[in-house]
Amino acid sequence: MDPKAVKSDLVLILDYGSQYTHLITRRIRSLSVFSLCINGTSPLKAITELNPRVVILSGGPHSVHIPDSPSFPDGFTEWAESNGVFVLGICYGLQLIVQKLGGEVRVGEKQEYGRMEIEVGNNSGIFGNRSVGDKQVVWMSHGDEVARLPEGFEIVGKSQQGTVAAVQGRDRRFYGLQYHPE
Repeated sequence: MDPKAVKSDLVLILDYGSQYTHLITRRIRSLSVFSLCINGTSPLKAITELNPRVVILSGGPHSVHIPDSPSFPDGFTEWAESNGVFVLGICYGLQLIVQKLGGEVRVGEKQEYGRMEIEVGNNSGIFGNRSVGDKQVVWMSHGDEVARLPEGFEIVGKSQQGTVAAVQGRDRRFYGLQYHPE
């Protein structure tokens, strides 16, 4: 299928090396939504030519603290905001959003791997109709954690250890999950 033929509904996944990236793509397609996966370090022109409605920044084995770790291209956030594109960062993708938009990511004191319970702290936006205090079991896999959010963002979920598990910058249409929802 030609992505340009369905570009108005395209969900574009930028791949940063997660073992779950293709599962994300399949899950979206199972919802009858066209999705396409490209390299996370693709140039901005390659992303804008596809004109996606949503961009998902996948997880990966990297740390935002390592020099030359992969990232979305310069101008990406400005392009997304000016074109009304929704952006969802998953795991490493969340950490990229936080760091690139002016927040802070640090090496975690309590690294989380495997099954973890999280609690909803805000029932709007990313968690839809779930009530504040609702809990769910998710799959965590991270050593770094969010220490300070970018301006305009809020924490909407935390792990049982108190780590930031979900954030949103609703006015900017940027969202992030520290876990893998797929």
